[in-house]
Amino acid sequence: DWLHQIGNNKNWLSSSVFQNREVLQDYNQKFESRITIEPYRDFRIEVDINRNYTEGHAQFFKDTVADGVSSLVHAIPKKTGSMAISYFALGTPMTTDAAEIRRLFGIFDQNRSIIAQRLGQGAHSIDSLAARGYTFGYGNIQNEVILPAFIAAYTGKDAQTVGLDVFKTLPSPSWRLNYNGLSKLPWFSNIFQNFSLTHGYKGSLTVNRFDTNPLWLSTRNQFGPDPISGNFYARFLIPEVVIQEAFSPLIAIDATLKNGMSFQLDYKRSRALGMSFVSYQLAETQSKEISVGFGYLLRDFDIPFLTGSNKRGAKKPEPNAQQQQQQKNNQAGGRRGGGQLRTRDLDFNFNMSLRDDVTFNHLLDQGIIEPVRGNYALNISPSAEYQINTRLGLRLFFDYRQNIPRTSAGFPRIDTSGGLVVRFKLI
Repeated sequence: DWLHQIGNNKNWLSSSVFQNREVLQDYNQKFESRITIEPYRDFRIEVDINRNYTEGHAQFFKDTVADGVSSLVHAIPKKTGSMAISYFALGTPMTTDAAEIRRLFGIFDQNRSIIAQRLGQGAHSIDSLAARGYTFGYGNIQNEVILPAFIAAYTGKDAQTVGLDVFKTLPSPSWRLNYNGLSKLPWFSNIFQNFSLTHGYKGSLTVNRFDTNPLWLSTRNQFGPDPISGNFYARFLIPEVVIQEAFSPLIAIDATLKNGMSFQLDYKRSRALGMSFVSYQLAETQSKEISVGFGYLLRDFDIPFLTGSNKRGAKKPEPNAQQQQQQKNNQAGGRRGGGQLRTRDLDFNFNMSLRDDVTFNHLLDQGIIEPVRGNYALNISPSAEYQINTRLGLRLFFDYRQNIPRTSAGFPRIDTSGGLVVRFKLI
């Protein structure tokens, strides 16, 4: 190879026995693709595919002398790196139902013996594992058994056909759909000023780090199993593999009516699965969130005791030419148009969000599934803003927040706040 060419032909390699620096090689593969499709006007589909793989190779390459003969040797080669790809895991549902969560983990448990039978032959050296269908060198906590079993169980794939090498996994697409042409249809154009529908899905599979197993290097020619566990040493040490997916959003609606009313609805679902190959436990986080918003703009709304229009004999002055032009600009600009606030407008808004998330820890071979963290959060925030004139504005608001923990480690909490904000512009 090129290292020997350097050592033999160009004499760039020191023959000193004190030369103990590693040869380092880095490799990075990055693939990103985005496709935008517009099958018809105002309907857009965006599809993303990506893969990011990094690998670092290190080894000692030096001139050694044995029995008076000089030779160039490769010593202690090792690899380290990471991988992150877009991934599709919708073969199993996102749910907080305890029965479904236990069912999926049960499939994961059963898949391990199926993967072991694909990888090895003969009965396992430990009788209890042999009775459960594990093969020689491939037991219940062998990493090359656990990883394919985990992926098969939580992506809805068959353990008999799922890929055994995670680094050969092909990326899958994520997508986002947006349609905002409903307000332009004849039946809706007289009602809606704007109406938008959005849907999106994004998934990923991440190996944050992998390293060559030094025990695999020392036994790769003998293929000897670990004398304690009876398992072959895995080629790579992988601390954790994470699968994440989210409907962000599952459905989102944003509508503005001709009469000044506006509505928003946003519903999201997400799931994160972190499989640890150090503690042999799975951390599963399920979350769902819904937010609702309502707004109503009352134009030219007069509150007499604030504006002074209830004074006896008071008459509303006729606007001059400049004021008339300003009113026309405001009407043409809509609710936020023209760069200035409309005088004597009452803007009412109501927002509510509800989020429920919980994290379960699954311990392999212990039958333990327990929530370790989670929170139920409710937020209600109504507000009203009134612009008396171009300089003076009032805002009345109220905020209610309720948090209920999913475990006994926390305690319920309710926070409320409210008040009146006065804004006065000097210029």
